[in-house]
Amino acid sequence: MTTAIKERGRIVASGMGGFLNPPTHPEHTHSVETDLDRRPCNRGAMCLSSAVECDWLADDTRAAAKKMLGDWRAPAIDSPEVVEWIRQVLGYFRGCYRGEGAEPECWHAGQLRIIHGDHASLPPIAEHAGVRMIREYYPAYVPTDDDFSGAYWGSKS
Repeated sequence: MTTAIKERGRIVASGMGGFLNPPTHPEHTHSVETDLDRRPCNRGAMCLSSAVECDWLADDTRAAAKKMLGDWRAPAIDSPEVVEWIRQVLGYFRGCYRGEGAEPECWHAGQLRIIHGDHASLPPIAEHAGVRMIREYYPAYVPTDDDFSGAYWGSKS
């Protein structure tokens, strides 16, 4: 029985993906470069979290990505930069809820539905895509009316 040779990779100081990740998250500033035998302009790349799950990538590269993600500590939820991030995430996912009949862990964009209305007519808040994303990093997060009224995407000006 032969063992498949895994692809070498290395962590580089160049962010990839993670634009919705909280402030200071390592995916803003680091990624994994692959295809190291190719010229730099022709190399592949992936975000750290994808590298952790990538079974064809060398174990040491996967471990380094996992360590970098594991060593990261989320800033305090009430810090100004996190409050802004929360409003950006809620703005990005404005009105996006998990679709009816979707599997419990299915949050693919194609499975979301856009719903606008008053609070009484909206699905439970745990079904909101932005709230779900925020809770990945801050599990006890409970959105406030101020969070939703201050939600925006892009620049404020």
